[in-house]
Amino acid sequence: MKRWSAVLLAAFLAAFPALAWQDAIRLRTVVIDAGHGGHDPGAINKNSKLKEKDINLDLALRLGALIEKGCPDVKVVYTRKTDKFVELAERGNIANRNHADLFISIHVNSAKSTAASGTETFVMGTDKSSSNMEVCKRENSVILLEDDYSTTYEGFDPNNPESYIIFNLMQNAHFEQSIAFAALVQQNFINNGPVKKSRGVRQAPLMVLWRTTMPSALIEVGFLSNANDRSTLNQAAKRQKIAEDIYEAFHAFKQQYDSNSGFEIDASVLATDEPEEEPEPAVAPTVTPAGPHWEIQILASAKKLKNGSPDLKGETDYQCRFINGMYKYSVGNFSSREDAAKQLPAVRKKFSGAFIIKVD
Repeated sequence: MKRWSAVLLAAFLAAFPALAWQDAIRLRTVVIDAGHGGHDPGAINKNSKLKEKDINLDLALRLGALIEKGCPDVKVVYTRKTDKFVELAERGNIANRNHADLFISIHVNSAKSTAASGTETFVMGTDKSSSNMEVCKRENSVILLEDDYSTTYEGFDPNNPESYIIFNLMQNAHFEQSIAFAALVQQNFINNGPVKKSRGVRQAPLMVLWRTTMPSALIEVGFLSNANDRSTLNQAAKRQKIAEDIYEAFHAFKQQYDSNSGFEIDASVLATDEPEEEPEPAVAPTVTPAGPHWEIQILASAKKLKNGSPDLKGETDYQCRFINGMYKYSVGNFSSREDAAKQLPAVRKKFSGAFIIKVD
């Protein structure tokens, strides 16, 4: 079987000139998903009468217009362009049917605490920490509004933690690209966004991302439950700025995608839950490589891990850095991204969510 696969691949490549092959891997289609809609309003602020579904749609249409103008070679597809209900499974199906190269789902956050604020971008993953699970329950609970949801989603119950075990198999081939796009979004929000606080890039088992067969991310642009975020989201000019920030991330991602040169990930925007205890002010790495280079990040932890910790899976030669309240562990010291990419498959056999980072 492997021999025939190699023969077929060789024949396929020989059938097309090099220029056509390069053109085939360009980012040609993006699907923009305005979360919620119709009889599913999403988050609501009764005092201001703001509804998440309306903000999501406005941002989706603004972003699509920017892409159509700035990247005319890209086809923009919307999961909805009006106030209508679209099932979660169908949102991913729309992306798959259109052979999309990127799926962007836009949402507004909400929390019981009015102090919670800021932007965050999710990629598909299995991190079930408490704050991530609150987002998952809220976003995934939309399926309860669908007919025969238990059959469509294979018995999945968004309120039952045991249901999330099905996502353990979803470390897909587009993880690194999804992380790269999400990191660009958050970095633009930090540098330019009207909602200044960033909660980082996170992994979570989100149903809307589950079956997409391309890089995908869910962007939470702020908290409707927070007065400052709500004020920002209620202003058309600032919603336009948020759309522009996402567009700039899209444009940068497209350049990396089209060049096929690999993705640079700013590890400083990756995050998980805040540590329960006050962290140590600094951490000396186990190894301190000199100069700009590439490493492979294997995990992040709210607390410093002891040597021999099960989470390290026997790794002893690693770097540990304290960045933005998190202990981040990486392995290797590569002079080029290409060298790091050669080692990435072997590292992922132990750490399935590993990805390449650049260290200056």
